[in-house]
Amino acid sequence: MDNFGRRRGEADPDATGVIRVGAKPGPEAEEARRFFALTLFFRLAALLWILQALEQWRRIIAPATGSFADFSASVMAATVFFAVLNPIAAVGLWLMAPWGGVVWLLTLIAQAFVASSKPSFFMLGGYTKVVDVVLLGLYLFLSWRAGGVSAEPSGIDRLIARLRELTDGFQRKR
Repeated sequence: MDNFGRRRGEADPDATGVIRVGAKPGPEAEEARRFFALTLFFRLAALLWILQALEQWRRIIAPATGSFADFSASVMAATVFFAVLNPIAAVGLWLMAPWGGVVWLLTLIAQAFVASSKPSFFMLGGYTKVVDVVLLGLYLFLSWRAGGVSAEPSGIDRLIARLRELTDGFQRKR
């Protein structure tokens, strides 16, 4: 017998004093993984938005050619818009504040609009729209997954299940 008054062979495996890293499997662990993925996405998007804000501020403070006053009025307005709102969105995303997501979505949609009308405005050029669509899709998917932990399936879960049933039925008929 050890000093706890039990024989070693009868010890409860959870009470052995062994430190286990990670969460026990279950709904709480799944919820934590989904929330971690969303948090990681927000933090990476925040870093990307900080870089974009620094690029806009560089255009204002030290443009590559001439001065900021030489730009057209629309380019100046867009530059100031993104120079001010991108860091605000980045801070809100980093803090995972609800307003941060709203400001980020506003700047994301505005960025896609500006990239459509003037592709050379952003560092990635015409690819900015593609990156924005991918980021928006990833955000919607991760938000949906983070919110879909309840035991009762959501409307989207039921829709996906119904679509799978329909596609399975269609494939069986072929």
